[in-house]
Amino acid sequence: MPGPLDGIRIVDLSVALTGPLAAGMLVDQGASCVKVEQAPTGDVIRWLGASVAGVSAMFQAANRGKRSVVLDLHHDEGRSILMDLVAEADVVVQNFRPGVAERLGVAYSDVAAVAPEVVYADLTGFGPDGPYSHRRVYDTVIQGHSGLAASQTGLGDEQPKFLKQLVCDKVTAYTACQAITAALFARERGAGGQHLELSMLDACIA
Repeated sequence: MPGPLDGIRIVDLSVALTGPLAAGMLVDQGASCVKVEQAPTGDVIRWLGASVAGVSAMFQAANRGKRSVVLDLHHDEGRSILMDLVAEADVVVQNFRPGVAERLGVAYSDVAAVAPEVVYADLTGFGPDGPYSHRRVYDTVIQGHSGLAASQTGLGDEQPKFLKQLVCDKVTAYTACQAITAALFARERGAGGQHLELSMLDACIA
């Protein structure tokens, strides 16, 4: 039996956990997805943590059900192939640091030029601008900045405590998945495509 998102096509440019997990949940609901990994190494989480046959458990959990292609977006041929995929897509997901998508020629304006009705999910750590926007972000960084680590302390605890899992990545992924679904629903009602901007910090403070 087809899922509720049967027929929805996703191009996933994201790496690590937040973007891939968001797109992966949409695949679970019936969407099809092409994961675009950048040459020469592909997604870094392919090799992080416990693995089976050389592929990590985290990578498999976030990317199950997707097809994958390796492209070098620094070259015209790679960008041309990507734009052929984007032209047929309903959703594009990326989690580059601010400015990287623009340098690669895959920012919202570039994608919307070939797919005006696209839902473009732009996921960052600290948002598209501001004093921390260009910093590299890891789950523990957002646990600290959002107050999540501080909220784990109890009476007598002198220091904040990190949750021993990638909770901020996951919260942001769930928030992004819901936002993408809402944008697709709005598009179905005639609202057109959307540029979604979601930061890990915002999602975890919320």
